[in-house]
Amino acid sequence: MWHVAIVRDVVAPRIPSELFGLEGVKTTGNGRHGIAGVGAGRLKWEAHSEFVTLTYIEPACPGQPLAPPMPFRKVVDATEGRVIAAVLVIVRTGEPPHSFGTEGDYVASKVGGGDAEVHSSFRLSDEGFVELHLFNKGLNAYRTGRMVRRLLEIETYRMMALLALPTAQQIVAELPELDQRLATLVDHLQAEEKVEKALLSEVTRLSSDILKLSANARQRFGATRAYADIVASRMLELREERVEQRQRICPFIDRRFQPAVRFVHAAERRLSEITERVGLASDLLRTSVQVQLEDQNAVLLKSMEERARVQVHIQQAVEGFSVIAISYYAVGLAKACLESVGELGLDVHAAKAAFFFTIPAVVFAVWVVIRHVRRNIAAGSPAH
Repeated sequence: MWHVAIVRDVVAPRIPSELFGLEGVKTTGNGRHGIAGVGAGRLKWEAHSEFVTLTYIEPACPGQPLAPPMPFRKVVDATEGRVIAAVLVIVRTGEPPHSFGTEGDYVASKVGGGDAEVHSSFRLSDEGFVELHLFNKGLNAYRTGRMVRRLLEIETYRMMALLALPTAQQIVAELPELDQRLATLVDHLQAEEKVEKALLSEVTRLSSDILKLSANARQRFGATRAYADIVASRMLELREERVEQRQRICPFIDRRFQPAVRFVHAAERRLSEITERVGLASDLLRTSVQVQLEDQNAVLLKSMEERARVQVHIQQAVEGFSVIAISYYAVGLAKACLESVGELGLDVHAAKAAFFFTIPAVVFAVWVVIRHVRRNIAAGSPAH
């Protein structure tokens, strides 16, 4: 059984159209899953969210070289993407030969409650496949199929989980520089009494750089957690037992797989921490800017108060001049009226005496009217 998993950088690979023209093809899920006859065996494909798996099964022939058949190679080549996992599972019946694996460093485990044994060196063959040898001692066809599927899923999801490793390595390499920039920014915040525009620009650039890293990494890190959980679940389902003089398969995988997963988790945690710290620095900077704005507003309000006070003094002065000017014209009008009294035959001397008493009355009346109008304007009501 040859099994490959193919991924692309952005979207899941497209199912080759050649598969739908094969002999006896049967599909489900709008062609995302299917099985068809190819040569002496059967080819099965499955489209997952991030990758496509192609599995070719054919009866083993003694002495046949363990190389993928040409029809299977053509299908793999026709599928866009890169091969992330390649597994060859060889199922045999009975006990493993006593001398099996003695020439190399093989690991082995009893699985399925001791009804089968799995042996592998986990080294790539000349064809680029990891070979797994399953010796069936008591599994029926159903259990054999499920056991083979678990083995394939362990290797496939293990490699899919490790896709985040290059991203984690890149983030860990860039984090020291980001830490240094953040430390410099905090030092400037502590040293400067006034927030400068350059400081705001640096915070913006630092935040955008971290967001860019997070956008590329968060999804990949989340997928690693999910795939690692699937690998752990499938290894538990093997019900593994020890084979004499052999290292067990699951501990062998764990010792090489878990450090990489922990490294990815550590990179994700460090990225989250620096994101939180930059957020705190941004909040601190925002608070500093707010305090500066409040100080500027206080100075502006004080300046407005001073201008208002000056305007009140000017208004009062203008009001006094207005009283004088209006009184002057009113007195002149009264004088003109009194001078014309003689034309009517009245006593001119009595009119002049009355004129001197009219002046204070006119000034007082004008002052009262102007004051009344000013009060109405200040109160926001129309003058009467």
